[in-house]
Amino acid sequence: MDSARATGHTGLTFLTVRPTPLHIRLEKYDHRKGNHRYCLLRLERTLLGEWCVERTAGPLGAPGGQTRRLYLGTYSEAQQQMDVHRNREIKRGFVPIPVQLGLL
Repeated sequence: MDSARATGHTGLTFLTVRPTPLHIRLEKYDHRKGNHRYCLLRLERTLLGEWCVERTAGPLGAPGGQTRRLYLGTYSEAQQQMDVHRNREIKRGFVPIPVQLGLL
């Protein structure tokens, strides 16, 4: 008997691509002004199925900062908004910093 018929496996496997959360950390050091700032961009899914772009920015090593959230319906819209925020911060002098995330 053919093994494909016995197992019911046709040999074709369809992978479901799941959008993944994104985390980008940007930092800016201006030694002349003594200005050290950070910006953290996060793209995550909410409990209701929407996508949230969260931007947290403030002084590095000091209390304070500000968090803003933008809720969007689709992953592609949220990713576009995240790219807009990232490009704007890079134009302002921020530099992307590698972030080590924990295992899920």
